[in-house]
Amino acid sequence: MIVFFIKINDHFSIANKLQAPDIAATGEIGDFIGGLVGTLFSLVGVLLLFITLRDQRESFKKERFENHFFELIKLHRENVSELNYKKFDGREFITSENRKVMRDIFNEFIECYRDVKKFSNSNNPDDYLNTKYKLRLENIKKEKKFKANIIELAIIDISYSIVFFGVGLDGESVLRNRFQKKYNSIYYYRLLAYIKLKPKRENRDRYELWENMKSLDLKNLRKLIEEVYVHRKHLNNHDELSEEAKKIISDNQYEKYYGGHQHRLGHYFRHLFQSYKFLSESKFINSEQKYFYGKTFRAQLSTYEQALLFINSISSLGMKWEYKFEFNERPSSNIEKENGLITEFHLIKNLPGNHFFGIKYKNYYPRVKYENNED
Repeated sequence: MIVFFIKINDHFSIANKLQAPDIAATGEIGDFIGGLVGTLFSLVGVLLLFITLRDQRESFKKERFENHFFELIKLHRENVSELNYKKFDGREFITSENRKVMRDIFNEFIECYRDVKKFSNSNNPDDYLNTKYKLRLENIKKEKKFKANIIELAIIDISYSIVFFGVGLDGESVLRNRFQKKYNSIYYYRLLAYIKLKPKRENRDRYELWENMKSLDLKNLRKLIEEVYVHRKHLNNHDELSEEAKKIISDNQYEKYYGGHQHRLGHYFRHLFQSYKFLSESKFINSEQKYFYGKTFRAQLSTYEQALLFINSISSLGMKWEYKFEFNERPSSNIEKENGLITEFHLIKNLPGNHFFGIKYKNYYPRVKYENNED
């Protein structure tokens, strides 16, 4: 419009001092100005309406996302509130509820980890791992920059699997099926035979027998387990057994110490994984917003929950937290897809110290910003 007025001033005069304004001329100028301004206002109105609708749509998406997200947190709390676990502590039965159950399960894992380590003193990976699975673990270690020993990774996986499935009739069948493609059968068959001998603590006589057996040095312990394993497999002459083996075999009617927690942990970790997967794949919030919501959810996790999540994520049951990994006999059929949820949301940030029982967090997740390392 400024350009229009400058140009028209050189060739046109509305009026001079002796004449009244030329109404026709000024009317044409007014029509031009009115048409231009009216069109601009109409265009601006359309743009503002578009922006308003877009903002309303984004607000609706965010509101719907938040409603779903906080519903997931609510469901998580309900899952935790429904947990309960009755266990004999050596003197009486104690029932744990809510988050205390996760503490008891974690302590049970530590017990199993010690039991498995007691039976596993070789430094040769081939004594534990099948060749193809060893290669896969070495590739993972290289790609993810693990500093941990693959033997430690195998022992953690075996221990957690035992705690998860248990060594009852059904649990042992699942374990054998899971272990057969990964681990050396000579090793894990005898290991399971050893772990199955551990009774619940309320069976005082049997538990005392287990404690005495566990106190043996590894050489004599392996010899004793071999006797029991061979006898039960082939039903050899009972008279040929040592006195210690006879005591162990004499009583087969006892409840196994590791009864399994699949019904507790299975649903818990499936829901937790899907919640963070939903958050990670949300496309209309940026990374800072995702981390904020992830931190909000992480605040619901106790220290023991984070510790169990750490163990779950480095076992074969939960490797998909960082990357999807399914092991098959043919390497070409392996599927590996990065998820990186533990690192993306720093889900084990609040674990105390640098390790528990020699298992160092940083050896597996070097990029997590741990709380104890912050100023």
